[in-house]
Amino acid sequence: MTATTADPTGARARQTYYWRVRNGRTRQPTESAPRTWHIRDGHPGGAYSDLGHELDPPEHHVPTLLTRSRRTGRRETEEFRGGCLACDWEGPVHPGDGYGDGGNPAVEDAHDHAFPGWRELPPITSVEDRWALPRDRGRWTQLTSPYPPGWLDQGAPLVAWRRHRREPHAPPHHGRPRYELRIARPPATRPTGTDDQEALF
Repeated sequence: MTATTADPTGARARQTYYWRVRNGRTRQPTESAPRTWHIRDGHPGGAYSDLGHELDPPEHHVPTLLTRSRRTGRRETEEFRGGCLACDWEGPVHPGDGYGDGGNPAVEDAHDHAFPGWRELPPITSVEDRWALPRDRGRWTQLTSPYPPGWLDQGAPLVAWRRHRREPHAPPHHGRPRYELRIARPPATRPTGTDDQEALF
């Protein structure tokens, strides 16, 4: 019986292993790289590295998104899980196609780990605010004033009403150094009109 090498755990270790497989530095075939857990392109920690994952971990929890391909019968499907760049925490596995399905719950798990209570943050409710916030210091201060101490320095997310049902969460990018998490808009409350009807009778 031959012993198998255990997969590494933790987002940084998995990303290092992914690049080692992809570059032919392991016994695994290079074409199997997409089926190993790795950080999704565009998400924190997803840059190229096969030199080692021990270098300079962040001092605070940093959420990211892990993914891999899985073959089920004749189909290739995707799986997602949240990860952290500062520790070995990993969330549960969510199947999906990546367009807000599977990836969104995994990103939310990672934020539950890094920023417990983020679901109570005030949301951005207008498209105009989404674009104005990086430049409008007054609006930014107003929106982020209820954030817990230290969260902004650690990259706490912005929460925004989503524009359509499967809108994916946006990872940090140039000009916006934090996730933008899209949540469902609360249902509009319509006046029942019972008072007017009662006044008629």
